[in-house]
Amino acid sequence: MLSAICVLATLLSAGCGSASQLSAHRAQSVSGVEAIHATVSTAHGGVRSYIVFLPPGGAKRSPLVLVYHGAEGTAEQTAQETDFVPVAAQDGSVVAFLQGYEDTWNEGAGDTPARAAGVDDVEFTSAVLSQIEQHYSIDRTRVAATGFSNGALLTELLGCQLASSLTLVAPVSGPLPVSVAPACRPARSISVLEMHGTADQSIPYAGGHFVGVGGGTTVLSAPASAARWASLDGCGKSRQTLEASQATVLTTYGSCRNHVVVQLRSLQGAGHGWPANVGVLVANFLHQHPRAPAT
Repeated sequence: MLSAICVLATLLSAGCGSASQLSAHRAQSVSGVEAIHATVSTAHGGVRSYIVFLPPGGAKRSPLVLVYHGAEGTAEQTAQETDFVPVAAQDGSVVAFLQGYEDTWNEGAGDTPARAAGVDDVEFTSAVLSQIEQHYSIDRTRVAATGFSNGALLTELLGCQLASSLTLVAPVSGPLPVSVAPACRPARSISVLEMHGTADQSIPYAGGHFVGVGGGTTVLSAPASAARWASLDGCGKSRQTLEASQATVLTTYGSCRNHVVVQLRSLQGAGHGWPANVGVLVANFLHQHPRAPAT
């Protein structure tokens, strides 16, 4: 996918956590999607990088999706391996793939290289949001963060700490860590789309301790993670439905505060990986459940 996209100039930021002046030559690929390699400076991690893909036609008030790779993955690989870019081209979204420190994230739970180095990935995310919103017209009622594995654990933390800036968090194969869940107090209600394969051997669907980069950590089960978010969002009872075409059991919590929705997609027989249509799933959820005014 990236081979068909023109990779453009670099954005350099001035000062810790501040957004830069846009200085980039733009070109357009045959797919109609522009890509910019960007950097932003942070107080706890130095200069950090990400790739932002822009919708064709200069769409106004675009939805924004922030994507976090798994441990030992990269932003570029994730852009190639998922459907986020073609979905963005179709629906006019801006999508940004963030790059972790030594290909890992500090999700506040495991002993990853990012955590050992004192990197603050919540701060990094805030800086990227600020930079993108300065230069592009973003629909702030439709801002999602989604990640896989180590990136999913970070996405859970973002839901706890950046709910005022995000509409949706969509963790894939990464439930709430046991060490994060008790202190999770979002500033406002936030929609959550948990996705997890029932046959995941790396981070078990049933939760517990797993071994990963930096030693791993202990997580809630996928159902318990969704239930915890439902409790935080003041949701009502859950209901289960079967999406036969996707071999998926949906557990959906409604009647939540501020019209948010919490849903668990239990991917029957699936292992540890991104769903093939993850971009479509996130985009559809974001369009169906925009951020409502606080009440």
